[in-house]
Amino acid sequence: MHGLLVVVLAVAPVAWTDRAGWPHPVSTVKDFDRASRAEVLMFVEALASLPLEVRGNFLAQEVGLKHGDMGALEAWKKSRKALLLENFRRGFASCSADDVLCPAKAPESFEALVTLATPMLESLPAEYATWRTGARQFHAAHVRELARLAMLSSSVSSEIARLDDSEVTGETFGDREFLLTFDDGPTGAAGETDALLPVLKSLDQHAVFFVVGDAMHARKPAKALYDGQCVGSHGSSHASHVTSQKVAAQLDSWNAELASSMGPVRWFRPPYGQRTLRQTQALSKQGIGVMLWNMDSQDWQAPKNTAQVEGRVLTLMLLWRRGVVLFHDVHPVARKVVPPVVNALSNSVTWSDCRKL
Repeated sequence: MHGLLVVVLAVAPVAWTDRAGWPHPVSTVKDFDRASRAEVLMFVEALASLPLEVRGNFLAQEVGLKHGDMGALEAWKKSRKALLLENFRRGFASCSADDVLCPAKAPESFEALVTLATPMLESLPAEYATWRTGARQFHAAHVRELARLAMLSSSVSSEIARLDDSEVTGETFGDREFLLTFDDGPTGAAGETDALLPVLKSLDQHAVFFVVGDAMHARKPAKALYDGQCVGSHGSSHASHVTSQKVAAQLDSWNAELASSMGPVRWFRPPYGQRTLRQTQALSKQGIGVMLWNMDSQDWQAPKNTAQVEGRVLTLMLLWRRGVVLFHDVHPVARKVVPPVVNALSNSVTWSDCRKL
């Protein structure tokens, strides 16, 4: 039986990057696919470099844990290998014979993809050298971010692994289809939530705002604030619904209160992605789905250079090719990063309208 005791020693380093080293835009489908293939190959390299045998729980300690669930890690790796192969094959659809990032035929296994990765990346022209160096650093850090969450998932749970098929991560979306989401609001009057909403309107974006009861109580009435957007529940207060029985017990009453002021509650997002199977199933019976995410902007601990956050989000979108992007409307970073991300992908992706989910 795999050890499930998890003791956090340190927060795993966050992967940051900017896209300045990538010499081409990603605004068309063909350009998106090419950049996507490159990011997939980089992540494949990083994933393949994780220790295959863990002696003395070395990998768990490396990513900031005293102990980690290696069974959960292996399950996550298996799912990522299948998805990476699928994503590379999707990007292969727009390949041309003169592209060094295009093999003669689409790989049929993850092992074949591993064999292709380094030679193809090293064959890129000199103009890609800066990107290649930065991308290797990013993906080496990012794979460890995700490995850490995977090893935590069987204990306190996380966004990495679904507890029930009804939970939404965005990985079942269509290719190049994405949804914007924002957590932890609203801010006080004239705060960041108010500043962000006109930005989304100017971009014709409709996002899900996962609101916290404590913040909503300080901002009554809030219905007009979110006009044209979607509102979901983030709990009565921002605390784990696994480690705090009090907060978990308040969820039904908070959801009912939210519904009375904002309309039917369709989505719940657990703080930190922590929830129980019993909770997910109970919410499902009430017609409320659990919405997680598969692309975390990490904007709440962003570096001063917001181009690093923009680069992280764009890189994750290229890598995973579909899904739910997590921002926080209580920090100014989201307001600064969302417009360049949307504009960079102007003709290459589809943004989901939350009202039609």
